[in-house]
Amino acid sequence: MLWKILLTALVIAGALVVVKKRSRPAAPIPRLEAAPGPAQTPSRLPRLVAAGFVLLMLTGAGFYLFHQWRDNYQVVDVRVVDSRTGNSVVYQAYKGDVEGRSFTTTDGRVVSLAEVERMELGAPGRAPVQVPASD
Repeated sequence: MLWKILLTALVIAGALVVVKKRSRPAAPIPRLEAAPGPAQTPSRLPRLVAAGFVLLMLTGAGFYLFHQWRDNYQVVDVRVVDSRTGNSVVYQAYKGDVEGRSFTTTDGRVVSLAEVERMELGAPGRAPVQVPASD
């Protein structure tokens, strides 16, 4: 996740460098005298559109990161069922701490499942959902 943020920051920084280099002329160009007429001012619309697009991208990235953070810190019930005996034990863990065949409980215990055990996830007070074993 950290790499995604760093890559996004690098792309933004690179785009800013390119925009600054393009806005500066490399060498002064001798100007011919123009005939008198209405002064032409550069349009600000492209800059406003670009700034709006960057703001939209940053807002979207911030919303995505907030959603991922909130989802990872949701407390879930983890039911570990022994398939030989049918006995089950229920733990509470943060959703982001459940990985493959192991998880860390909210009180800091690390639980690793044996080959004969299965894990079921569910929100506290709801029926659990069986998680398929990943090999």
